[in-house]
Amino acid sequence: MPDFYQHRLVTTLHQLAEPAFEDQQAQLIEFAKKKPITLVMPALYAEVEGPALPGILDHLEKVKFIDEVVISMNRMDAGQFKRAKEFFKRLPQKHNIIWNDGPRMAEIYQELEEASITGYIPGKGCNVWMAYGHILSRGNAGVIAMHDSDILSYHREMLTRLCMPTVHPNLDYDYCKSYYGRVSDRMYGRVTRLFVIPLLRSLLKLFGELRLLSYLEGFRYPLSGEFSISADLARGVRMPGDWGLEVGMLVEVYHNTTVRKICQVDLGSNFEHKHQHLGRQVDDPEPTVDKGLMKMAREIALSLFASISSEGIVMDSGVLKTLRLTYERIAKDLIQRYHDDSTVNGLTYYRHEEAEAVEAFSQALRNATQVFAEEGYETTQIPNWNRTFSAVPDLAEKLIAAVDEDNEG
Repeated sequence: MPDFYQHRLVTTLHQLAEPAFEDQQAQLIEFAKKKPITLVMPALYAEVEGPALPGILDHLEKVKFIDEVVISMNRMDAGQFKRAKEFFKRLPQKHNIIWNDGPRMAEIYQELEEASITGYIPGKGCNVWMAYGHILSRGNAGVIAMHDSDILSYHREMLTRLCMPTVHPNLDYDYCKSYYGRVSDRMYGRVTRLFVIPLLRSLLKLFGELRLLSYLEGFRYPLSGEFSISADLARGVRMPGDWGLEVGMLVEVYHNTTVRKICQVDLGSNFEHKHQHLGRQVDDPEPTVDKGLMKMAREIALSLFASISSEGIVMDSGVLKTLRLTYERIAKDLIQRYHDDSTVNGLTYYRHEEAEAVEAFSQALRNATQVFAEEGYETTQIPNWNRTFSAVPDLAEKLIAAVDEDNEG
C-alpha cells in the first residue's frame, strides 16, 4: 500500500503511481514554454572520470524539457577543463561549464571580494551560488533544478518528478525538495538517520514546537542534494558556504517564502551515492572532527544553532549540555528501530557500526556545543544575488562573458 502520510507543515508529494516518462515529459515540454527549466549540476573534475556521470549523461540525452544545463565545477587545471568540455559535448541541450577556479572566474571572484560580497570558497556552495548567478544574469530561466553528479542509480524519471511541482501551472510551489531511500543490502544515509533527525527531535524536546524546527523535522531527507526552485526565489536566498549547505538552504527558503509554497517529493527510487567515511578510526588516540562525516555533522549542528538563535532562542552552556545528552538517548533509541526495520526487510544490520557512528556524531556535537558556547558562531553565508547585482552593477555582463569565453576557447 503506498504511503500517503502528510506532515502538518510541509506538503509531501508521494509516488502513488508510475506515470509513463514520455507522458510526463510531454507535459513538462508544454509547461516549460512559460517556465523554462535550467538544470544545475555542481561537480568536481574527479567526477568526470568517475562511474556515475556517464550514466547520468546517458539519461539526460533523452530529456527534452530541460532548456539548458549548467555544470559548475572546480578542482581542475586547464587540461582537465578541456577534457571536461569534450566529455559534456554530447549533451543535446544548450550547456555551459563554469570553471570556478579558472583564471577568468578568478577575476570575477576578485571583483566580488573587493565589493565585500565574497571571495572564492572552494566547494559545492560556491559552485551552486555562481551557477545561480550565471543563470540569473542570462534571465532565461523560470525554474532552476539541481542534482548532484555522483548518483550511480540516476534515472531521467527522477528529473520529471523533481521539476513537476515548480513548473506545473496548477501547482504553486516555489521550492521542491527531494527525498528517497538509501538502501541496498543495508541502510545508508547515516548522517540523516543517526544525526540530523535525532538532533532535530532533541531540539524540539528542549525548545517545544518552534515553527522553524517543526518545519525542518518535517523533511524526510533534509540532506538530499536534489531540488527545484523558482528563479525569483533563487535570486533572494543566501547560499551557505560550508557543509551545512542543504540544511542552510532549507532555512533560507523558509525565511524567503511561505511554507505552503514549499514541498518535498519522492523521487521513487533508492539512490546510490558515494559513501563517505566517518572521519575517525576506532583506535584514534585523539579523534578529530575536521574531516569526513564528523566534520559534516559539526557544521550542520553549528548552522542549526545559529538559525535557532536568530529566532530569539537563548542557547547557553547548560542547554547545550542537556541537548547532547538528549541527542545520545534519542539516537540510541533509533538504533533499535533501525535494527527492527532491517530485520523485517531481510537487510543486514551492522549494529556495532551504527553505535560507533552515534558516538562519533556525539563527539562532533560536543565540539559544536563547546565552540558555540565559548565563541559563538555565524554561518558562512554568501549574499543573495539581489544584493550582489546591486553591489556590482555590470557583473551580469562580465559573468556571461567570462563563461562564454571559457566555453568557446
